[in-house]
Amino acid sequence: MAKHALVTGGAGLIGSHVTDLLVREGWKVRVLDNLEPNTHKRGKPDWINESAEFIEGDLRDRDTITAALDKVDVVFHEAAYGSYMPEVAKFVHVNSLGTAQMLEVIRENNLPIKKIIVASSQAVYSEGAGECPEHGLVFPSVRPIEQMRKGDWEVHCPICGASSGENRSGSLQWHCVTRARTDRANRSLIHTLA
Repeated sequence: MAKHALVTGGAGLIGSHVTDLLVREGWKVRVLDNLEPNTHKRGKPDWINESAEFIEGDLRDRDTITAALDKVDVVFHEAAYGSYMPEVAKFVHVNSLGTAQMLEVIRENNLPIKKIIVASSQAVYSEGAGECPEHGLVFPSVRPIEQMRKGDWEVHCPICGASSGENRSGSLQWHCVTRARTDRANRSLIHTLA
């Protein structure tokens, strides 16, 4: 029998990849996303997996999260209000209170959730993939603290030092982390935790 998963924030970068992988692996998937206008300026993105049930709603709404958790075995909690947003109170309300409320609903209704996998900071995903004209596709590590202290905010090729901010032929061209790399990481996460 297929496992049932809820992916909160399933319209986002990581949540949508987790959803795709779960669907490919035979899970029944429900996505909950509020389609935050600062993130989804054009509304519901077309990359949301059509095989997943989609609920547009807010994690902080008790009725919405209660309905989203119905018949779910595992929760992949990717919903978050980005730290780059200037509204600190909203950041805390969504990320802390929203998560706490979801846990309360599970406890109060004695829901048979087997696992809750909570997203980490996006910082663990490093700087993404860059294409250096000399070295091809590279995956730089996180920018060193000393570099940041010097006010150098650019991401550099780990081999030759070309910068993402340079406007010359030696500059890095940045790409979103490749789907294959993200899928490998998510597959490992899913098999390890779920």
